[in-house]
Amino acid sequence: MVLLLNFLNKKKYKISNIDKIFVNLGPGKFTSLRISLSVAKAISLVNNAILVGFKSHDLSNNNYKNLIKMDKKKLSNKSLINPIY
Repeated sequence: MVLLLNFLNKKKYKISNIDKIFVNLGPGKFTSLRISLSVAKAISLVNNAILVGFKSHDLSNNNYKNLIKMDKKKLSNKSLINPIY
C-alpha cells in the first residue's frame, strides 16, 4: 500500500480520484494475486470505483494501453471471483 500511495503522490493524484481499477487476475503467485485483489477491492469499495480484471497474457510487451482498448471494446473481465493461481 505504501508503494501505491508513494506512486500517487509523485503523480500528484489522490486516491479519492480513482474511479476505475485494472487488476491482474493471473496467472501468478497466490499471495501476490490475493494481496493485489484485496487492495483493489478495498479502494473500489471506498471510492465506489469499477474493478476491471485482466489476465497476464492480455498484455503484449507490457503495453498497458491494451487494457484501455480492451475495456472500451468490453473485452475485459469485470468478475474478480476467479483469480488464476
